[in-house]
Amino acid sequence: MLVNAAATDAPGPAEEVPPADWQRVVAVNLTAPFLLSRAVFPHMRAAGGGTIVNVSSVAGRRGWANASAYCATKFGLTGLTQALAAEGAPHAIRVVCLYPGAMATHWGTWSAADRDQPRQAAPEDSLPPENVAGYIGWLVCAPAHVVVTEAVVAPIREGGWP
Repeated sequence: MLVNAAATDAPGPAEEVPPADWQRVVAVNLTAPFLLSRAVFPHMRAAGGGTIVNVSSVAGRRGWANASAYCATKFGLTGLTQALAAEGAPHAIRVVCLYPGAMATHWGTWSAADRDQPRQAAPEDSLPPENVAGYIGWLVCAPAHVVVTEAVVAPIREGGWP
């Protein structure tokens, strides 16, 4: 099993994002999952199968302003997931792209002091991280004949989903 869940961002208008920040986001959000998947594939093939979960974001399905690097890499993670799923299927290697909605974390908090504070109770319109972790656990432990290639996990919001 491999869960690629690390992510970073370089927020701001695209014209103001320094190329070095863009490259850092690509390295963490897209290159790292590629390299880790590349490293684990031979071991999963030898073991007769396995599961890779790539944690994307709803930003991998819809772009928005001031998040060009983040959205671009999350869309790229979808393509990587689809390619790996096609390559892994003959070897019983499942590759899933998970698109969580807003999560109750300090994501987007750029102050180190704020990031070190305990997380507040989850707002009604965000997912507690443990709920997303539980779903990842289910994906990894699902019977071998169950193949989920994409999943959106989002809280129910007033007026309907999501």
